[in-house]
Amino acid sequence: MQRVVHVYSTWALVVAATASALQLAPSNNGIQSISCRRQVTNAPRRLNPYRPSTMRISQVLFLADEGEEQEDMTVDFFVSPVQIAFLRKEANKRESNKRLPKFNLPPQETADVSPETLSEISNLFDKSELIEVRGMSKDSKRKVFDTAHGLAGTLEDAFEKPVVVVDIKGYAVKLYCPWDNDDEHGVKRGGRIQLRSNYRPGQWTRKAKSIRDNRGQIITDEDGLSIKEIPEE
Repeated sequence: MQRVVHVYSTWALVVAATASALQLAPSNNGIQSISCRRQVTNAPRRLNPYRPSTMRISQVLFLADEGEEQEDMTVDFFVSPVQIAFLRKEANKRESNKRLPKFNLPPQETADVSPETLSEISNLFDKSELIEVRGMSKDSKRKVFDTAHGLAGTLEDAFEKPVVVVDIKGYAVKLYCPWDNDDEHGVKRGGRIQLRSNYRPGQWTRKAKSIRDNRGQIITDEDGLSIKEIPEE
């Protein structure tokens, strides 16, 4: 019986302490409560001001104008690496069949090409779009590359047609010059090399040429690259 009375007395003390704590808690009466929920209103959500980009529009307009004026534009002749590989294969095939015209460049004409040499090379290009010119910078093999590209630029200026370096081996360079649709007599030409390009016959622009000194040697910068002059319009 004493154990039961003791348990009830302990439970009574716990209940009394809990009631006392509840009575001492501060009341919310008169105090503004703050809700943690976000207030929802019927007002439309305000977005950041949108600034449309004019880059895409300007590009579209430029491309449209470019397409409209394409008839009067001068398109630079460009040969891709894939096309260069195709031209090399075609040149090697013609060389194996002995159908690749070749010309030996006189030693004294490494820097300046004579009118006779220009005429000879022009006649070769009339027979074939691919030719080989030998004897490039025999006094210095390191200058063969610049000499070959310098020759291509000289031929371009003389013929007013694109001349592309296809391959360089030893002291020889293989060159490509596209034929026009018609020959000088207005007759359709057959056997042209078909390359997908924006270039059309009659379109040609001057390219930068390497500057040479009094001895005809190409002037290079501190990095060993040839210094070129900007052609006049």
